[in-house]
Amino acid sequence: MSHVMNPDETPKSIFTALKYPNFRRLWISSIISSVSDQVFPICATMVLLGQKSEALAISLLLSLRVIAYLIFSPLGGVFADRLSRMRIIQGGLLLRSLLCFQLFFFGHTPTLLRLSITVFIMGVIEAGTGPAGAAIIPDLVDRDVLQSANALRAVTGRIASISGPGIAVALVALTSPRSGFLFTAVGLLLAPLALRGLKLSFAERGPHSPFRQELTQGYQFVKRTRWMLPVMICIALQTSVLFGAEMVLLPIITTREFGTASVYPMAIMSLSLGSLITAAFASRLRTKYPGRWSFAAWSLIVFLLIALIFPISPIFVIICYFIGGAATEPMGVLWQTAIQKNAPGEIRARVMSFDSMVSSALMPIGVGLAGPMSRLVGENAYMAGASVIFALLCVLILFVPGVSTFSTPK
Repeated sequence: MSHVMNPDETPKSIFTALKYPNFRRLWISSIISSVSDQVFPICATMVLLGQKSEALAISLLLSLRVIAYLIFSPLGGVFADRLSRMRIIQGGLLLRSLLCFQLFFFGHTPTLLRLSITVFIMGVIEAGTGPAGAAIIPDLVDRDVLQSANALRAVTGRIASISGPGIAVALVALTSPRSGFLFTAVGLLLAPLALRGLKLSFAERGPHSPFRQELTQGYQFVKRTRWMLPVMICIALQTSVLFGAEMVLLPIITTREFGTASVYPMAIMSLSLGSLITAAFASRLRTKYPGRWSFAAWSLIVFLLIALIFPISPIFVIICYFIGGAATEPMGVLWQTAIQKNAPGEIRARVMSFDSMVSSALMPIGVGLAGPMSRLVGENAYMAGASVIFALLCVLILFVPGVSTFSTPK
């Protein structure tokens, strides 16, 4: 049954979800793991920049993690609906910790090949554990507190995005990028300890079906809920054309234009600060049209590319990234809450894994093409085209019935 968000519901504070002991344990664990995770890609990118790697090498490294997630995410959804979601989360943290330890302890500065293999394996593990992390929230809090819980998770992630790059820059300045791998490894090793004592009472998930049928049940539900699939496809196209260009060209353009690599992590920190502010307010947003509000805010993400098309100064880039960051969380919080409320508990992880898979489906193409296309047609022309496509999709998707309200029309 579809759930229409009632604007008359009592708004929940972003901290309401912390009243639930089980969610509080998960939240503490996520703080530790999120900060640790944010250090890793910054240090990996700085390793490649230190080796004078070009855009193609950075494109390859960033796209491998997404490719792995894309391939294995459906399996993670099945496991999360049939096994202990908590055990899956704990196991994933420990395995990723081991991968980071090997980057630090074995050999000197990792080569592109070794980094690529490690990043791909980490993507596989995240694909297996990500659906469990998203689907477990409704098992920890009441239905009317879901938006508060999702907003707090978003704030936590953004705090990590601010502190992570700062820690990475400090580690690189004081030691080397390799020390960031050790920091990530220790953090991912400590995060499961916060989950000790967390007890869940799962609802009955029903009898097992044939594996192939279970694998497609998330897709079947999304197909029946007709407004979901267009939104997922739209987001997939948008993240491909815009974030593909932004992820690859941000470190290259800022380092070239300003003569220092420090603007790159500062821009990411500014983006995260903007996201943190809007995520804090998203928990209290009550509207009959969450989809309309989400895509209106989402359209402002084009400022990420405006900053790179016109790199007037480091301050201008940082301000544009703050605006782009502020545009992200209304969509993130409201869309995730809509899926959690509409998807039945016994297939929730598969629905959310299908959403993650579709939303990321074209990202490897966008990231992979960013380097070659920017060289072929020019950086500014490529980013301008990506911005126009992104903005048009924000308008066109609202003509699909049900998208404005994130619910099935009566």
